[in-house]
Parts: sequence; C-alpha cells; structure tokens
Amino acid sequence: MSNRVGALVVVSVMAASAALAAQPVSLPTINDSMTKVLSVNAQTIWDISSHAFNKRGDGLVASKVTAKDWQQVADAGRQMQERGLLLAKTPRALVVAGPGEQVMGAEAAHGGLKKGTWDAASPKQIKALIDANPALFNKRAMILATAGSDLVKASKTRNLKVLYRVSSELDEVCDGCHQPFWGTDEPPPMSKALAASLPTLKR
Repeated sequence: MSNRVGALVVVSVMAASAALAAQPVSLPTINDSMTKVLSVNAQTIWDISSHAFNKRGDGLVASKVTAKDWQQVADAGRQMQERGLLLAKTPRALVVAGPGEQVMGAEAAHGGLKKGTWDAASPKQIKALIDANPALFNKRAMILATAGSDLVKASKTRNLKVLYRVSSELDEVCDGCHQPFWGTDEPPPMSKALAASLPTLKR
C-alpha cells in the first residue's frame, strides 16, 4: 500500500468515526423507562422493605435486610437515579412510546390532545402535556433521581431510616409525575351528588 493510499484510508476511517460519534444516541421511550426500569426497581424496594418491617410497621429491622438485599437496593437506586437524570435532561426530546409499545390504559383514552385529570391518556396526550410543561417534568424526574441517589447512599452505610423513608415516599414520588402527565391510580374525589345519595352511617 502506498503512503498516499494509506493516508486516505486513515482519513476515511477517522471521518466515519467522527460522523458516527456525532449521531445522536437514541433515548429510551418514557414507556420503556416506566415499565422496564422504574416500576421494576420500585417494586424491588417495596418488596425488601415489606419483609423487613417491625411489628408496628413504623420502621425496619436490621437483621431482616440481608447483604443481598442491600446490594439490590444499591442496584435499584442506581438504575432509578440514572433513568431519572436521563428523563430530566431533555423532556421535549423524549418519545412516549415506540412502535409496538402498549401504553397502559391508552385504549380507554378519549380523542384529542387534552384529557381530564382522571382520564386515561394516549401517547399523543402525554406528549402534549410534557411539551406544555417541560419544567415540571424535569422537576419530577429530578425528585425521582434524588430518591435513587438516596438509596445508593443508604446501601453503603446500611441506613435503615433512609431506606424506610424512600420506600414509604416512593409511591407519592411516582404519582407526582403520573398525575400531571400520564394518569393516576388515585380515585377521583366523590361528587356532592354521590355523597348526598349515600346512606348516613349510624354510630
């Protein structure tokens, strides 16, 4: 190979590498993050906490949280932190669901881009809500990332109080994002008409 041809090959390889590096890395969809990372790891934290409760249910027993449990806490916390930070970075660039991804409850969503507080949401509605308030989405994702970071730190010192606190607050952390952007599993408030129609309980 001549020096000229060799130089051209090197330049071509370098150019191709630079072009590849410049291509944006595809972000996971929000639905993928919810179903494969966040909900899975949240369940891990809840499972570990639930079998370690004391008799009163207001704290955890150290002997009931094994070394394996603490490693799972660290792994779950790290994944939640990393995914929370990724979601917080560029909310408007996120895709809600890719081809073939089923968004839970979407089949019950109403048409259009707007939805009521207690309605199921379609991917288009979720996307519109995030695009309309990316700052709030960023804030809620960062709260999730902080919870994950707290779990990682707690695993290093085996801090039961932090594990208990994060586990107890995790459902509220999740719902804090679900309610404004996705939907919530909390029941809607009872209407006055329905409340009036119910029989009064006698003591």
